[in-house]
Amino acid sequence: MIKPYEEFSNILRKRVGNFGDDFIYNLLINIINNPTRYTGVFRLTNAKTKIIQNVTQSQEIKFGDFMEEIITQYIEHMGYTNLLKNIGNDEDGFPLSADQVFQRDDVIYLIEQKIRDDHDSTKKRGQFLNFKKKVNCLKEKYPGKQIIAVMWFVDESLVKNRRYYQEQMLNDMPKDVVAEIKYGSALFIEVFNRPEVWEEIYAYLLRNKIERSQDVLQIPDFDTSNEIYAALCKLKANEPRLYKKLMSDDNRYRELRSELFPTGKNLR
Repeated sequence: MIKPYEEFSNILRKRVGNFGDDFIYNLLINIINNPTRYTGVFRLTNAKTKIIQNVTQSQEIKFGDFMEEIITQYIEHMGYTNLLKNIGNDEDGFPLSADQVFQRDDVIYLIEQKIRDDHDSTKKRGQFLNFKKKVNCLKEKYPGKQIIAVMWFVDESLVKNRRYYQEQMLNDMPKDVVAEIKYGSALFIEVFNRPEVWEEIYAYLLRNKIERSQDVLQIPDFDTSNEIYAALCKLKANEPRLYKKLMSDDNRYRELRSELFPTGKNLR
């Protein structure tokens, strides 16, 4: 065991599973700032359904953030030295940040990680271009050091664009850079030579999923719940401009109120 399961699951819960007061408050702010995301004639779903959809999408993004954080910790446990993730700027002056960048001896490692290889043609081109920029930035930052650069997709069940990435790495990468694409366990087997680390990560994720198998996402009732009422009171005190928007005669907010607060109980 490299990391106790309790530590792993606590980090996951803090990153992904926090549905406390701040979550409800921030959700309310997001809805008021973006009313047309939730209502309108050309939206098939109602506002409540759209809220659930957005929350689940947000959870997926947060899970990706968790995977970056936990892999950084495992890299350190494996004896590598993590480097600053803000690695520099591209040719246009825009900052570049690596998902993982670390060193052992005279070798600099770059890992760009995504959960799934499921991008469409436009996004995959953008992703590879971004990867290439980071490789070039590291070459300038660490002259004379060997660079091993890996595009890693956590979920090895999806390999949609593997051929594209392999061709780009073969034809459009500096010849002195080792550039590879890996899926799932292959990173830990072929790059780190530590398959047991992946086995632990996979086992912990599976255990956590089993523990949460009966969990169902519950969004409090906007019209009557105490949680929403408390968030509205906080909003009225801290963000009176937003509260005024919510209560305005603007058609977007009138429609929002009619869907989320049909009786108006929490707005009284």
